[in-house]
Amino acid sequence: MAKAKTAKKTTLLPKPKKGERTYTKSKLITHLAAKVADAGLGEVSKKQVAALLEELATTLKTYAVVGAPIPGLGKVVLREIPAKPARTIVSFGKEIKVAAKPKRVKVVFRFNKETKESFNK
Repeated sequence: MAKAKTAKKTTLLPKPKKGERTYTKSKLITHLAAKVADAGLGEVSKKQVAALLEELATTLKTYAVVGAPIPGLGKVVLREIPAKPARTIVSFGKEIKVAAKPKRVKVVFRFNKETKESFNK
């Protein structure tokens, strides 16, 4: 009789300790692949998870104009910063010329209420 293949057991990452700064993209991919496998939804390769994350990033960039939500976390939106005129200020008895800044757009992530409250506990 042939032996049945055993599924490769992947371990979940432990919770980070305070001051730890080593959460990388590869750790995120490994963690998500392991979490899906532990949930009993089948094996997902790291390449599949990486492709999913890349598509998520592309979608968020595309739809940030109208507000791209991430369920359970918040939304990515664009914020317009108005133009600032050129001016001259006096500082320590010297005149300093400040150049004008054109109107620009910033990408902003707004956390939802539940996420903010989870950090305030």
